Amino acid sequence: MRRGVTLGQLFDELKRRNVIRVAVAYVVSAWLVLQVADVAIDNIGAPEWVFSVFLLAGAVFFVPVLVFSWAYEITPEGVK
Repeated sequence: MRRGVTLGQLFDELKRRNVIRVAVAYVVSAWLVLQVADVAIDNIGAPEWVFSVFLLAGAVFFVPVLVFSWAYEITPEGVK
């Protein structure tokens, strides 16, 4: 008897815990921030590496955001 978790079960659990919804919201929000940062950085004359910092920060914080969305659930009663 196989006791492992199937890919379908993992996907169902990710949906149940809203991890997929958080991931999509994070990617859309990060894209929007990068679009604004690109325009703003060009207009204020900041060095090119500033945009790289925004991009790196978005990539680095992606995994912790997903971990927290797995561990905690935001409900009308608060964080559980």
